[in-house]
Amino acid sequence: MTIRIVAAMLLVLAGTALHAAEPAPLPPAVGLSESAAHERARIFAELAATKSDAEAREVEERLWTFWRGFADDESRQLLEQSHEAQLRFDYAEALLYNKAVVERQPDFAEGWNQLGYVYFLAGQYDNSLAAIERVLTLEPMHYAALAGKGIILYYAGKVEEAQAPLKRALAINPWLKERNLIGKESLPTP
Repeated sequence: MTIRIVAAMLLVLAGTALHAAEPAPLPPAVGLSESAAHERARIFAELAATKSDAEAREVEERLWTFWRGFADDESRQLLEQSHEAQLRFDYAEALLYNKAVVERQPDFAEGWNQLGYVYFLAGQYDNSLAAIERVLTLEPMHYAALAGKGIILYYAGKVEEAQAPLKRALAINPWLKERNLIGKESLPTP
């Protein structure tokens, strides 16, 4: 009888340990179908399990493809035009295209991320932070937006405040390119 009780307790404890080892569910992203949410969770699990920088970059590319995949045809074309303008350092033109994307698809997180990035390139840090906040509302796991927020806060001299988004980004992506900024007291000015 005692052996059965001990065995039952061990099974309960083993089951509890297995459940405790399962990753916490991801915060939901806005507007994803059930299949897209499963794909997103799978990619983030792969990213968390990467063992090298090179492996992480491969998974990151799949995640970028996933995020960009929510653009409709017109938004995709606008993003391409923005990219071409960025290559010419014409950030005013790039902003026009990116603004058109988020007007057209207000729940497209990567559209907002690209808008925030171009605002950053243009030196419009407050606008960039506002766009990043929208990204994070739509896709709370967007580690690049979190890293961008941290970088902007660094540039603004808010070094301590910059640590939280950078650490959150690192928790999502253990091979975050900006991981060397965590704990630094300053950055060179842009």
